[in-house]
Amino acid sequence: MKAECILVRVGEQALKSEQVGKIFDRILLRNMKAALKGIKYEIKREPNRTFIYTDDTKKTVNKLKRVFGITSLSPCFVCPSNIEDIKKISKKIFKVPKGKTFAVRARRAGSHKFTSQDIASKVGYIITGKADLSNPDKELFIECRQKKTYIFTEKILGPGGLPLGSGGHIFGLLKNEEDMVACWMMMKRGCEIFLISNEKSLTNKLKTWYIGPKLEVFAKMPKKEAVAMTMGEKTYKSLRKKPDLLILRPLVALDYKKLTQRIG
Repeated sequence: MKAECILVRVGEQALKSEQVGKIFDRILLRNMKAALKGIKYEIKREPNRTFIYTDDTKKTVNKLKRVFGITSLSPCFVCPSNIEDIKKISKKIFKVPKGKTFAVRARRAGSHKFTSQDIASKVGYIITGKADLSNPDKELFIECRQKKTYIFTEKILGPGGLPLGSGGHIFGLLKNEEDMVACWMMMKRGCEIFLISNEKSLTNKLKTWYIGPKLEVFAKMPKKEAVAMTMGEKTYKSLRKKPDLLILRPLVALDYKKLTQRIG
């Protein structure tokens, strides 16, 4: 079987007020559309959930997992919200290797004649293997909404944070890998960056994450308005004269090398 759609989850922007949340949603939607340019898709919105229907789920996931604001993605199999159809799809897509344990994680929203516990117990009963709710080897996730149920087996991590373009403009001084990670961290907080750099390879790495707005790169300090500047600790300590701007140092308590691997 082939997954029919992708469930897109967001994180902290869901905690914003209704008015601010709508603004962030529009920015995230713009960035998602930019990421999916060239792919045929349809976006359907539900309360606290976004579903993307596409024939190329693998390529779509690979594009979206670099969009800031997205915490995770799950390719889903879809069926009507009744126990028998849920059991049928679950049995087809979920296989537990011999000697391995499993767990069924069910959630429900809307009005139904059954509970989340009913779903978990009845689906778990037809799966071959030993159940372990505390530390299973494999997990089956079932999200039962009003008329449709979404079934999936994986959660693919996105970068999280806030949508790029929701946090204003800052300058980014890029001389080394540490600076690159600092800029990436501020992009994750929603900041658009005026990049000051002559390092082409590092700039190209950042561009793969700069989805939605256009990345502007300058060889020297541009005549642009921004509220702050970011850089890595090495670059900050090497500056004899500090810029007359607020300096953002997101790596002051972090190991940037681990994050370098995350950026790629």
